[in-house]
Amino acid sequence: MEPLIDELRREEEGIMRANRALKKIKRDRDKRARAIFWDNQRLVYNSDMYAAEEKGRMARQEEIARNALAEGISIEIIQKITGIDLDTIKKL
Repeated sequence: MEPLIDELRREEEGIMRANRALKKIKRDRDKRARAIFWDNQRLVYNSDMYAAEEKGRMARQEEIARNALAEGISIEIIQKITGIDLDTIKKL
């Protein structure tokens, strides 16, 4: 009977070790999922910030172009200074 008890103890110990390993894997998986989520959030935020900055830069260039037009500066010079295409400048 004693060998059976020893065998059961070893099996129980193995099961406990396996259970701890599974819990660690699950924690690692959850940690990885959270890291991926926050990485994606940062990418979205950075993309939105870049788009907003680009929109602000374009608005500033258009403002410069409008002011230059009001001063009578040629469209070609305004295009060289601002980088805005000629059709957009003509619409201002």
